[in-house]
Amino acid sequence: MIGNCSDRLCVCVSLMWEFYDPQDESKLLHADMVLIDEEGGSAHAQIYPPLAVVFKPMIKEGNVYNISYVQIRKANRMYKPVDNDIMIGFTKWTTIEALIEVPPAFPEIVYSLTPFDQLTTLVDIREYFIDVIGAVTMISDVATIRTKMRQTQTAKRSVTIQNESCTPLEVVLWGEQATSFPADQISIAGQDSLQIIIFVGTLARSYAGTTSLTGGSSCKWYVNPQVPEATSLAASIKGAQLCLLLVRRSVCRGFLPLSIRKYLKSNACIHSSMRKLSGW
Repeated sequence: MIGNCSDRLCVCVSLMWEFYDPQDESKLLHADMVLIDEEGGSAHAQIYPPLAVVFKPMIKEGNVYNISYVQIRKANRMYKPVDNDIMIGFTKWTTIEALIEVPPAFPEIVYSLTPFDQLTTLVDIREYFIDVIGAVTMISDVATIRTKMRQTQTAKRSVTIQNESCTPLEVVLWGEQATSFPADQISIAGQDSLQIIIFVGTLARSYAGTTSLTGGSSCKWYVNPQVPEATSLAASIKGAQLCLLLVRRSVCRGFLPLSIRKYLKSNACIHSSMRKLSGW
């Protein structure tokens, strides 16, 4: 099966991102996609320069295409977004055609959820990206910082979610993911109802003995997705007193207003995670 393939593949572009040189953000190393067929099978696809410039304007995330004349090769050893032994590479002979009449119920998202209690075993493991689900409890404002890996400043935002056991988990978004995250919309909706979110394409890290997730260009989120796992999570914590807080940068560290302190003490589910975020 490894080699050139002239078969027509009918697939949905579930996820699309670009990977740039960490030392030179103007240098594109490759464009990546997660493709899903009508039966729910998924594969990682990559396009290398200069072909990425040719194909990128032709492809839109969420659309369905007929793709032919691709190269089938073994999956990468690291940073795999889906569990598949093979992956797809675009070549100069690849053809792509948008599907006008999409079959009903064509799958649009793919994920493989990892329980919170298994994340510590995945710290610094780079073979697969990590997908998780949780109820949003806190969203920080965007901060601008300089990291060790980059010579320029980058945006950072923290989103805290919890599982059915009220265990908090911080997901740190970087760059465009930090600035494009719909914090205000989720915060407003979260005052009246649970906001369930699936994060895909993250990696686990550990700092000061606490495990969290980090999301760069490969990370995407699905808010209140119509999937069984979201329905189950919402039902399991439906009776909890859960209110989403949008935390501005001025209160992310150090002093918290008395009104917020009182609220946290009366809501045990989010108390520990807010203490961790604010440092008190």
